Amino acid sequence: MKFSGRLFNSAIRDTGITVSGEWSGDRLLLQADGMAEQVDAHELKLQASGFNNGHLQVSWSSSASEFALFLEKATDRSVFETEAPSAITAQLQKAVKQQKHTAARFRLSWMGLIAFLLLPFIGFGVFILKADSVATWIATHIPHEYETKIGDLTLAQVKAKTPLLESGPAVDVVRNIGERLTPQSRYRYRWFVADAPEINAFAAPGGVVVVYAGLIREADNAEELAGVLAHEIAHVELRHSLKGIIKNFGLRAFFALMLGDVSGTFAGSIVTQMTELKFSRDAERDADREGLQRLIASAISPHGMPRFFEKLAAKEGKGGDAFALVSTHPSSEERMAMLKREIDALPVRNYVDLGVDWNAIKKSLPSKK
Repeated sequence: MKFSGRLFNSAIRDTGITVSGEWSGDRLLLQADGMAEQVDAHELKLQASGFNNGHLQVSWSSSASEFALFLEKATDRSVFETEAPSAITAQLQKAVKQQKHTAARFRLSWMGLIAFLLLPFIGFGVFILKADSVATWIATHIPHEYETKIGDLTLAQVKAKTPLLESGPAVDVVRNIGERLTPQSRYRYRWFVADAPEINAFAAPGGVVVVYAGLIREADNAEELAGVLAHEIAHVELRHSLKGIIKNFGLRAFFALMLGDVSGTFAGSIVTQMTELKFSRDAERDADREGLQRLIASAISPHGMPRFFEKLAAKEGKGGDAFALVSTHPSSEERMAMLKREIDALPVRNYVDLGVDWNAIKKSLPSKK
């Protein structure tokens, strides 16, 4: 018997493609227009997916790419599970147990809250008029464990589209600085370097932080990288990304977050937005202040933050290529002046030497593509 799912990898567009699948012994066979894929059951990794774990995610790796197959419909999951070989029985049982456990908790914890929340959001016009305050209010009522699920989903789909370095000197320096900036955080941060030339970095809800190789090449030292990381971490800690998703997608995102519909096409849209999300001036100012405080608390020189953003803004103003980090985190004279005032007002102190051979870090990156 055959089932359907939505497949993602680096060669497939953000929304993925619909594929038809079936089991042939211990091999999973997938077909779509112009493509065919076979994978041994022993190579598969299964996990429950979606905010209520109602979907099944099937992942595997090949020499050229990372694949992620999402089974969203109950009928498709049933066929997959019924026909699956014994090699993945244990994984299936664990995924089903996750689904049942989460569904029960989800119903109990959200039943009363949904009833309470529906009344303020009956009118779509109310949401539009009060988008900022509504998004903030909703975000404060979403448990952190669900933020982590957005991060997990984002990471799975980013891996399917962009090669991510998970080890090596560049990843180590990002992780080491990031961990200095996040002591006793409520999130479990994960640090990655994207093998891509864009000058960009973003942080997904739940603590997934991705720094692009192009940004590391553009930075002059580890302190400038620390300034970018502190700013991105601040967006996570202040839940700006989560609020931005709710605000930009409107009520559709609200009900998706509540009901667990965050796979397939909608998930692709969220992942795309995570790299293009533009924050309000107030959010950027708050992230600047929070990031600055984290740098100071970590004894890392705070001068790298305004210096790096100013440098990119200056190059942008001279007609250079558009930098993703500038377009999503627009610099302003007001913000830079505020940062400089606060830094100048700090008492004189000695900051730690991060001890990073920056030229060696740059040389360790893969060759430009």
